[in-house]
Amino acid sequence: MPERIDVFRIPTRISFGRGVSLTLAEPLRQLGAKKVLLVTDPGVRKAGLVAPLEERLRDARIAYEIYDEVVPDPGMGEVQRCYERAREVGADAFVAVGGGSSIDTAKMAAVLLTNGGTVLDYVGLDKVPKPAAPVVAIPTTAGTGAEITINSVIADPEQHKKLVIISPNATALFALEDPELTVGLPPFLTAITGMDTLVHAIESFCSKSSYPMTEALALQAIRDAASALPAAVKDGKDIDARERMMRAVVTASLAFSNTRLGNVHAMALPLGGWCHVAHGTAVAVLLPHVMEFNRTAARDRYAAVGEALGVGRDDAKAVRRIFDLNDEIGIPPRLGPLGVDEGVVPSMAKDAMLSGNVLVNPRTTEQRDIEALYRTAL
Repeated sequence: MPERIDVFRIPTRISFGRGVSLTLAEPLRQLGAKKVLLVTDPGVRKAGLVAPLEERLRDARIAYEIYDEVVPDPGMGEVQRCYERAREVGADAFVAVGGGSSIDTAKMAAVLLTNGGTVLDYVGLDKVPKPAAPVVAIPTTAGTGAEITINSVIADPEQHKKLVIISPNATALFALEDPELTVGLPPFLTAITGMDTLVHAIESFCSKSSYPMTEALALQAIRDAASALPAAVKDGKDIDARERMMRAVVTASLAFSNTRLGNVHAMALPLGGWCHVAHGTAVAVLLPHVMEFNRTAARDRYAAVGEALGVGRDDAKAVRRIFDLNDEIGIPPRLGPLGVDEGVVPSMAKDAMLSGNVLVNPRTTEQRDIEALYRTAL
């Protein structure tokens, strides 16, 4: 038997290009969808991003209803409401339009539609027995990669936790990657969602479970994001920068879906659960501190990251560049001003250690290390 078997899986069919979102009727026809629930949030609808998609559905004579009650960091209750709406209107497919919150809500409502139960039944790895109802995902941010990945993140406010569901049966069947839909995203949201993509790429590349195919994808994502993110934050109408960022999302997502991540993401989920820090902000602030902790165990890896970031093949310069990039695009340098209380650090560290991402982090990590990293970032 071989010592190691690398498995690369892409459950989602990805279509990429300016204006591709307007082709949404085609995948729905392929699926034979008879009634669609279009899942989005009030902000995306108010921004006028949903109306052209509705027009295409009407032109194709595909019946649809709109659920626009998605909230940031959706919890189990929000997923349940979306599922109940789908069942009430007789939907057999979903179109998700928005960021990770809308897409994860739709993905998990689709799981409940075919599998029953509640979100709690599917937390963990490969716990979804039957394929979810079909989802066509149309992201309006270049960040989470929720439209491609087999991961969904749902909040559990009572336990101060973010629940992670990882299954190829709980993913979108189609992703329409249209950079034109990200043009109106405000600078700060562009910054934190873009940093989420960069963290995905760096953590995937440095993961103990990376391999040549994922490494090539991750390095390309780092190169694209390093140049495109500052440009997109500076000028949101720079469509070339927006397109490079969207491409970085795709390549980073393909990489980390097949490698997992590292300490940054293990630590970011408790920050959301305990202190309600936005995920993109959390990962951006944590990244340089975790890189500094890790680089002694993977100098060559972080040197390659430095080269991809454009600062030369130097692990120390790679760390410095991330600190500088955060400052350049307006991300706060510390967690303390974001409402993180040092008193919850032990609880957050305990939760972080439960993440499988710690196991593939390039440097062996114990709970005291996580606590020290949180305090350093405060």
